[in-house]
Amino acid sequence: MFYDTSALAEIHGKLESLPAVREGWERFVAQVRAIDEDAIATYERTLETLRERARELGGNKRFTLGNFVRELSREAHRLAFYFRMTSEPRAADGARRLLLSICGEDAWLYQVGGGRNSDLWTADIGVNASLAFDAIRSVLSGEERESISGCLREKAFAPLYDDWLHPTKRIHALDTMGHNWWSVCAAGAGVVLMALEEERPENDAYLHAVVEGLKEWFAYPGNVLQNKKGNFGAGGDYIETMSYLDYALSNVVVFESFYRRRTGDDGLLRSVPALEGVPDAYIATVYRSENGMKTLGFGDVGDREGNTFVWLRLGELLRRGEMITFYHAFKPAPDGPLELLYYPPALAPQPFPAGDRTTVLEHSGYAVLRSEREGRETVFAIKTGESWNHNHLDVGTFLLISGGKEFVADSGYCVYSKPLYNSYYRQSRAHNVVLLDGEGQPPEMIEYGTKFEGNIPVALEAPGYRYVLADCTGPYMHLYHRFYRHVILTDRFLVMVDDLHANRDGAFEWLLHYDGTTSRDGDTFRIASGGETLELRSLYPDRKTYATEQGYLSSFHRSSGKEDEFPEAEYLSVRASAADRRIKFMNVFVLPGEDGARFDVEKFGDERVHAFRVREPEGSVTSFYCNTLADGRVMHENSHVAFERIETDAFLASVAVDGEGRLQRVSLHNGSYVKVDGVCLFSTLLKCDATLDYRDGLEVRTFANAAAWCYVRYDGEATADGVRYDPNVGMYKKRVEEGARQFRL
Repeated sequence: MFYDTSALAEIHGKLESLPAVREGWERFVAQVRAIDEDAIATYERTLETLRERARELGGNKRFTLGNFVRELSREAHRLAFYFRMTSEPRAADGARRLLLSICGEDAWLYQVGGGRNSDLWTADIGVNASLAFDAIRSVLSGEERESISGCLREKAFAPLYDDWLHPTKRIHALDTMGHNWWSVCAAGAGVVLMALEEERPENDAYLHAVVEGLKEWFAYPGNVLQNKKGNFGAGGDYIETMSYLDYALSNVVVFESFYRRRTGDDGLLRSVPALEGVPDAYIATVYRSENGMKTLGFGDVGDREGNTFVWLRLGELLRRGEMITFYHAFKPAPDGPLELLYYPPALAPQPFPAGDRTTVLEHSGYAVLRSEREGRETVFAIKTGESWNHNHLDVGTFLLISGGKEFVADSGYCVYSKPLYNSYYRQSRAHNVVLLDGEGQPPEMIEYGTKFEGNIPVALEAPGYRYVLADCTGPYMHLYHRFYRHVILTDRFLVMVDDLHANRDGAFEWLLHYDGTTSRDGDTFRIASGGETLELRSLYPDRKTYATEQGYLSSFHRSSGKEDEFPEAEYLSVRASAADRRIKFMNVFVLPGEDGARFDVEKFGDERVHAFRVREPEGSVTSFYCNTLADGRVMHENSHVAFERIETDAFLASVAVDGEGRLQRVSLHNGSYVKVDGVCLFSTLLKCDATLDYRDGLEVRTFANAAAWCYVRYDGEATADGVRYDPNVGMYKKRVEEGARQFRL
């Protein structure tokens, strides 16, 4: 049995030794005891009513019926588990009645189409019903056992196996349906098969097909003709949203446990390299809000509390105590059968990484920048990657969270069956992107996928300074030759430079969705939330118009009972045109927690160099220079520019000085040299990204696409490994390798 004597003994041991498990068990007991005779009778009456409505009206009423049957199967599972733990006859009888009721369905198929005979409901109902049946089998009559086992085989195992695994009957490959469907359905077939406990000669072949098929699912590389990417990246990130990773692994985890207990083979999940990085990807994509832990709102976020047992199992499997901390950030205690089973008995919780850090999830196309100052965390996240299915038409969208408040927000999602899901939530206008004449990514891309995806080609991290480049061009190729977002996060403000070149004449529209009350004074836009304010200083282009449009914020999960509520919210639209179809949107966000009036942001550029400086309250000044000659318009020539005190061929550069005018930091992005006041401070033959920090000696950070020799100016004596002095130019030089590197003189 799944909940065999050893599993029960382990759970009872945890009840004795782990307060969190004991607390969760008590909560679970209270919930299960509420499923009394009256509740069961109400379930049965409601089921019959929903069946009649589905037969009469079809459509969404069929989905409603399926969701209710799925919930009844979960209740049967909970009652049956309680019976195994306590031997309470009433619980076994309740589970028996619910199982017989849902077996009265003609088929556990609620999303008809494509020739399929099974769907996600088939798998979820089959798994819950199988675990319930397995737990109460001993108290069922022979007739009941035969009836329920026959139902499980005919309505769950056979259609799931035939559709997803059978060599000659299946209609699906790893490349069809959503990425999560295959694992949920195939693993579901395996769980049902093992719960049946039938000694049939073909079962070994069935199990072999499930196990090997799941291994192939983990390693799925994608499909060129169908514009599909592989399921997992090297960083553990999943191609769909992280909540869908929870779901994709849910039945896999249960099958692996059942299979391991039945066969002694523990290699199914231990042999999967893709899982190693999953905990890090989970942690990278959440943030602490005033109302608890939240998931970055890209795409269809979904319900993060429905499959939390997956996190516990991964924590135990990979010996990652961070997953215990992750779990408790969402839930105080394990209050479901699988959570109680999988809660690790001897794994100490470990804290999340702290401090400033940058995470790039290359496969999904996310970059997440975090800055901590005086106990306050600021999180900036940007999404590129693909647009398909659960990933919206939102390449280039970004979020800005500070002090637990989401100031720059994503519109989120709503229940999939609602008209606004396709007409608004999944469309580009619902996100923080740049439209051309009101047009974003092609609406049909959500169905046929993304041939040319966005990506994060550069990420550079230095003390008090984090930079990422987001290449958003691919999904907008019908509109733009260039769509690049340059982001610089400092301790107290954020700079965003958008470099666009349109394919045709038209009006650009820069969008910002937010959560809070707003006001505008000229080119300064303020977003207030909870007594704090984020300031947006819109610097370039010079000529633009502002408007506020009506949109929505994320709706509610269907389990809330508020699925028809769509919270309205305004968003900002900044419109501008350009005679040469090229434009630079340059914005400074003064972070909350600061008195925005004390930050002086001054423009002083011209048509060659769009420049501005930020003067902080203590007097330090950072000057930023955007070299328009380096935006691809003169690719066959150099892009040298001399302006004010700087000379460079970089697209973007900055010079920071303290209140006394002493040089603190110099940066360049996509450049090969930078000179300040006529003195060359950095030079390399290869255009790259670099920061030079002079606050304590000289620390150099670089990001290069290939190995290169870097020359740097330093007035002291350098003793670092691999550093050589070139007397011909009076500069030190060091060979830096590809990727992110650093050295100190």
